[in-house]
Amino acid sequence: MLGMSARLRHLSPRTGAALVAVVVSLVMGVQASAGAAPLPTRKAWLADTVRAMKGSQAYVRQRVDAQQKGQKLAINLDIDNTSIQSHYAYPKAVPVTQRFARYATKHGVTLFFNTGRYADQLGAISKVLTKAGYDYTRICGRQHGESLTHSKQRCRAQFYADGYTIIANVGNRATDFVGGDYEKGFRLPGYAGKLS
Repeated sequence: MLGMSARLRHLSPRTGAALVAVVVSLVMGVQASAGAAPLPTRKAWLADTVRAMKGSQAYVRQRVDAQQKGQKLAINLDIDNTSIQSHYAYPKAVPVTQRFARYATKHGVTLFFNTGRYADQLGAISKVLTKAGYDYTRICGRQHGESLTHSKQRCRAQFYADGYTIIANVGNRATDFVGGDYEKGFRLPGYAGKLS
């Protein structure tokens, strides 16, 4: 039986060109489909958030137990699709993040929000966070002309400069974790940036 390459040698140039065009079209179609994969359902996303936060409450408890005298502990949360279901069910809270925040504040840990939203436009989201049940101390937002990465790091640095130790940093994008001024990160799913 002839192998595939031997069979292709017996094709006319015109048929060979047509076959190549079909193969290229199929490959491109598969690549386009893979790149355009739909976001998961809300139920699947919520399950993914629970997996991402596994062990977070135990970590906070452990860190609170090890707290040094006079040390001010805090957690730093992103907002969109980390604390609030901006894509799937706005303005509802993300349940696992809300439980984590409540657990932390119940144990004396301060809650900060750190968002890519602009600092001069935080009034509406402040009300949403309060209504969603978050008991927070401060929100830090981005300045106009500032990159998202720089903004996130600047906000954490400000919290640190105010004497807080950020024991946990929670977000769903790489920009939420660039730089320092936090001890442990918990990254929720962002699906390669498709869920902003």
